[in-house]
Amino acid sequence: MHLLVLIVAMLLLLVRPAAAEAWRIVCDENFPPYNFIDQGRVAGLDAEIIEALVRRAGATPQIDPQPWVRVQDLLERGAVDAAFQFVGRADRFEKYFMVGPFRTGQTVFATRPDHRIQWKTLADLRGYRIGTIRGYTYGATFDNDASLAREAAAGDYSQLVRMLAAQRVDVIIGDREALSYFARREMLRLDIISPPLAEVPRYIAVPKTRPDRAERLTGALASLRRDGTLMAILKRWE
Repeated sequence: MHLLVLIVAMLLLLVRPAAAEAWRIVCDENFPPYNFIDQGRVAGLDAEIIEALVRRAGATPQIDPQPWVRVQDLLERGAVDAAFQFVGRADRFEKYFMVGPFRTGQTVFATRPDHRIQWKTLADLRGYRIGTIRGYTYGATFDNDASLAREAAAGDYSQLVRMLAAQRVDVIIGDREALSYFARREMLRLDIISPPLAEVPRYIAVPKTRPDRAERLTGALASLRRDGTLMAILKRWE
């Protein structure tokens, strides 16, 4: 009898579905409303999209927020399965598998309401101190313009907004929604300067050592688009 019970138990273990493999996905540690910590877990628009993508790819997402410099280092060393939310850039398409875009945002300039600035070309911003975030890319046109005076924040958008409030810089540059979020949190009014610098597609970067991850994520993204899941997530965060 005991032998029969043991055999049945072993058979049940054999037919039990295997747990989905866990993928370590790194991202910027504080980039609301796209990803942020809420009651001990990672939340936000992009976090929700990435979780849906990884699950559709048949894996379990383990989203690990890190300082942006650390995100780039882990990705470059191939120490993670993927990272988000990367701006498309020629060198990144060469170094990594770039899956997406999974959404598009706007890169804008902003200043204090009492410091009216207008711009049509980047030449109009010469002579102003422009606050950036170290390690971020803002598009080749801006990144390669050596005539612009930049002041890089070592931290995140919160530090960038405080730099503007303290008049350490005249203008800041970044994602429209993230700048607006941190300005509200710091109780600072921002003047978003029109027009936007760019419409910015966002990608998931996968190390070249993990082509299977990139292939599965690409298929999952196409699937989420086809059945309306991606659009439903985007609308929930409008």
